[in-house]
Amino acid sequence: MAEPSSNPLPGSRADADRLRASMSRLMDIYAGISETAAAPGQTRCPYKDARARCTARFPCRNQFYKVVGEKAICTGSDDLDYRLAWET
Repeated sequence: MAEPSSNPLPGSRADADRLRASMSRLMDIYAGISETAAAPGQTRCPYKDARARCTARFPCRNQFYKVVGEKAICTGSDDLDYRLAWET
């Protein structure tokens, strides 16, 4: 004879509790990922793309144009408050 399974039957209370615990753990993981991803945005210029090119459509003292017609290279440090560089 087959031994009874230790897994609860689908739709049982234990199954719902496991699902709730699993979802809670998953949300904790996503919260950590979100916090890590948002951290650079606190200091990094929002107009600096992944290749350190400036996408701003206004002058900034951290823009360095290497080739005419291409996007400027952002020379700003991510350790500085970038808002001071904006010319208004």
